[in-house]
Amino acid sequence: MIGTLAAILVIAAQAGGDPPCYGMECEIGGGGAAVGYSAEQVAGLKDIWPEGSDEANPITWYEYVGVIDCPGNSPADPDGRHCSWATDFCDENVPDSSGPYSRIFRRESSAAGPSTPWLHIGFTCYTDMVPARSGEEAELTMAMILEQFHRTEFARPTMDLQPPDGRALVNKPVYFELVWPDEGFEPTEIDTTTIIGHEVRIRPTLQEAKYHFGDGTSYGPTTSLGGPHPDGDVTREYESTGSLEPYITVVYGGEVSVDGGAWTTIPGTVTIEGPATPLEVLSSRNRLYND
Repeated sequence: MIGTLAAILVIAAQAGGDPPCYGMECEIGGGGAAVGYSAEQVAGLKDIWPEGSDEANPITWYEYVGVIDCPGNSPADPDGRHCSWATDFCDENVPDSSGPYSRIFRRESSAAGPSTPWLHIGFTCYTDMVPARSGEEAELTMAMILEQFHRTEFARPTMDLQPPDGRALVNKPVYFELVWPDEGFEPTEIDTTTIIGHEVRIRPTLQEAKYHFGDGTSYGPTTSLGGPHPDGDVTREYESTGSLEPYITVVYGGEVSVDGGAWTTIPGTVTIEGPATPLEVLSSRNRLYND
């Protein structure tokens, strides 16, 4: 096993940055797309040691880092930028993976510190399994939690309007209310998953909402959910007629609990745009009739 993996590393290092391919393992629907290291191969990296060193005599060891394959990321800043293609690639081509598509780097180190620069050795869709170093399993990091947070299926904010039926009159207030749909995770609902053997619970929080009235004006940022007539505090009086499509955007924050521990704040946010709600603004005329 160790010899095979060592050979894989040599081949990958000579590949000049191209994702390594391992026979049928890298074929996607016959298209030949390279998916990189499998879960078993990533897990096996911890069993590889520099020459003359091993787990019983750890003189030197390899350190590893998974770098999300988005422009600007590096071993010094492995997940500072997120791009949809890296997540989409793994979701579409390796559906049982943890993703996102990442480059694996390693360097040789000892008690005195690193002795070689970071070397790109391959690609993988099993990013959260990349070991910390030789002899050690992967560590659950905030970067992994942040990535899972970005993959959460957040509820899209919808709106209720009054007057109802999508019709309103010029110069009369329209009341807006943010309503959470059944689909997705809304604030305070808990999304539970497992990352490298740890139970990770993510609880979305509402950071702010912004109401877009469809005529170029908006209200917010605010934490108000609005409400119906007569007490709702998010309203708009339209000055002209027209067919409009108001909508709401929300910024989600989040909290995380690992293995049943205390809730802590996730250092990141996600902005979600809700669907448009058709609104027809009409005018009315008063007429006097003589019986």
